[in-house]
Amino acid sequence: MKTADYFAPAYLERLLRTTLHSAQVLAVEPFALDNSASILAVLTAGQSERPIGHYGLRVRYSSPAGEQTENLVLKLKPPGAEISAMLQSLATACGGELGAVYPAHMLQTGFANTHHRELTVYAQPQAGLMPRIRGLHQDEATGVYAILMEHLGKDLQLMNSVMHPEQWTDAHLRAALSQLAEWHAGHLLPAGAPLPWADAPTLDYMLAQRPLWQALLTNAASHLPELYPPARTAQLQAALDALPLYWPELAAAPRTLVHNDLNPRNTCFRQTAAGLQLCAYDWELATYHVPVYDVVELLCFVLTPERYAQRLDYLEFYRQQLHARTQQFADADHFRRITGLAAFDFGLHRLGMYLMAHAVSPYPFLPRVVDSYFDTLTQLRPWLPELASCS
Repeated sequence: MKTADYFAPAYLERLLRTTLHSAQVLAVEPFALDNSASILAVLTAGQSERPIGHYGLRVRYSSPAGEQTENLVLKLKPPGAEISAMLQSLATACGGELGAVYPAHMLQTGFANTHHRELTVYAQPQAGLMPRIRGLHQDEATGVYAILMEHLGKDLQLMNSVMHPEQWTDAHLRAALSQLAEWHAGHLLPAGAPLPWADAPTLDYMLAQRPLWQALLTNAASHLPELYPPARTAQLQAALDALPLYWPELAAAPRTLVHNDLNPRNTCFRQTAAGLQLCAYDWELATYHVPVYDVVELLCFVLTPERYAQRLDYLEFYRQQLHARTQQFADADHFRRITGLAAFDFGLHRLGMYLMAHAVSPYPFLPRVVDSYFDTLTQLRPWLPELASCS
């Protein structure tokens, strides 16, 4: 299909009918949309012949409820293999140990199934935490993976606020943490249940990926010494060395469906009659992990140095919200320990991947996030000497 074919009334009507079964598209008018916040789409688009990215469409359609016009976004996703190949090119550009190790692990970094993952999440019954989905389409034969959703623009707060963390007020954070607790509680797996997705992190997965975690850490230390000086590198090296000892504790903890990319690039707020409502989008990296994993990432992105002292208070607020809904997180000390272990995972994997890309094409927000991340480890320091001595 050509790009124009995706904007044709016939195709959009096909998408709409997955949620509005008798919808008829009467007119379609494209409008400009900023794609710059979607890092994977921007990086992959230049390496693919198929149309990739987000497209704004003003769609007039009729349904049993009458005729209406909506501003919608058509998201055309690349297959995960194309994203994985793009990321391998970044690893190759970094060279050294990372360039040599990455090819053997490129399909195990969480990106190989992004085209299926996001559509799977959006196919669930709609919740307030997600954007309103108007249509889904995947075709393995042609490699078409399409999402038609509401346009997140007008009347929303903190849209793509990654460069403005100071705009996240206490009210925004507490609303987000409370609603994340609701989501995580609602998707919590029963004790002993197998993970629904084969590529969700397990002890075996983490151990098999250790050469990659090591290469990512070495890459950050060698290319970005101002962000990863020896003391910081040693903290993560101790965690990596102790991974076989601490990961069984993570594996035994309750798991839930986490966003796994939860930060101000992928979130905004609606102002509703009930108050602020968090909306999280771009679920393509979603996986199953301990619930607090999402919170570790969010706080790393939104807490500036002036607010570092509030980190533990926000983590405790989230624990209380989660426990109130599940009755499974009464032990505050154990929860804090699991938070520290989840922070190690975030640093070794997600932050390592960010820094791989940052070494090639800098992200202006990332140094601040790295500083906030290492403050997380500083505040959870009681666990670090224990792990270092075990290595």
